[in-house]
Amino acid sequence: MRYLIINADGYGFTEGVTRAIEECIEFGTVRSLSANVNFAHAAKLTELVRKYPELSVGCHLNPVVGSPVLPPEKVPTLVDKNGTFLYKQFSRSFLSGQIRLAELRSELMAQIEKISSMVGSAFSHIDFHMGLHRLPGLYKVFLDVVQKSGVRRIRTHRYLVGMESRFPILKHYWYLSVYPARIPKFLWNLWLRRKALRCGLAMPDRRVEITYMGVRANTINVQNYIKMIRNLPKGFSEFVVHPGYVDSDLIRWSSYVDQRVLERQVLLSKKFRDEIYSAGVRLVGYRDIPLR
Repeated sequence: MRYLIINADGYGFTEGVTRAIEECIEFGTVRSLSANVNFAHAAKLTELVRKYPELSVGCHLNPVVGSPVLPPEKVPTLVDKNGTFLYKQFSRSFLSGQIRLAELRSELMAQIEKISSMVGSAFSHIDFHMGLHRLPGLYKVFLDVVQKSGVRRIRTHRYLVGMESRFPILKHYWYLSVYPARIPKFLWNLWLRRKALRCGLAMPDRRVEITYMGVRANTINVQNYIKMIRNLPKGFSEFVVHPGYVDSDLIRWSSYVDQRVLERQVLLSKKFRDEIYSAGVRLVGYRDIPLR
């Protein structure tokens, strides 16, 4: 059987992103989301889960942008003089040892506890803003808080690029070979996945991607999304999406802006939705992944 999780990242991030994700849920193309609970718009989560009780809700751990859940004085090495996260300086500050791990763990756990109290049994998985938990030294912290949370599902680190191609596997290895630096990155991700599996965590079999999606023109369109659906292998595949409306907060906090509008338009396309339900693919959420 082919299972597909279309997971919308960034619920709560801005008003425009939150509204777009809600529209995709109502339209029937999204059954799983990851929320930034350190932003005010995430307060609508409780009402959303009440309206859609089968929804899978993940915690999009975010010590990078916005303000912390904890009082800023409790996590001084995570914030600047204005009490907001370090944003583009986060990676450098972490790798140089300027961020205290105890403060980082406390903030991550605070975000997990907040979302758990908001959505209850709908809380299904944990991932990380911009995938930065894969930084050397940070992954151990990530695994520690995941295990402490009791939530046993995370995003996979094994990805398959080229899903819009006639031969996705060949396109994937072509993609890796074009720039040699991509190969060690891919192997690093596989090693991280192995560590997570050893911890007893469950995850999708793979994350599927369209080549250069959002980076090159004309990659976000209904035709490519439909090709991806038709090329899905057996098992659980996750397709990460970022639908949105452009607003001032999005421009402030993200470099991925206009592409969100295109993603929203495709996800709200009847042609794409019809393809999902006619191609022998079962649209699911993270809650449907069997625990190990």
